[in-house]
Amino acid sequence: MSDLAVDPSADPAKLITTLAAMSEREVSDLLSSPGGNDVLDEIFRQMQANFHPELAKGENAVVRFGLSGGSGGATRTYELRIRDGECALAHEPSTTAPEGRQLTITTDRVRFVRVLTGQANGAKLFLTRKIKVDGDMKFGGKVISWFGVPTQES
Repeated sequence: MSDLAVDPSADPAKLITTLAAMSEREVSDLLSSPGGNDVLDEIFRQMQANFHPELAKGENAVVRFGLSGGSGGATRTYELRIRDGECALAHEPSTTAPEGRQLTITTDRVRFVRVLTGQANGAKLFLTRKIKVDGDMKFGGKVISWFGVPTQES
């Protein structure tokens, strides 16, 4: 890692506050380390905590994220399940058929974090096939804002 000297064993809640200041290489090193899953877990806990039920009024949905690039090349899956104005977080895909809309976003961990921190444009990454989206595209653009994730129009 470079001049920031990121300690992958540090508290994940503190680490995520520094992600925007890290280089792409530092983010990659952190997220591919054994502590990378803890950092992602914290990001998704915060997404769940920042859920805006008023934006999702009347919607039931499952938003699944498949994030590659973990320790040993592992992929980590997260699901944010929206039902009746509540958001539940799961680390494994549901085995039951979801009610409502479904969206699956697949990318690597570094690109995901770069989009979340405003250092990359999700739409551009989608157009260059670095982010894959399966499901209703228009819904996908809307649903991400439900979790307090800033979106870039352009």
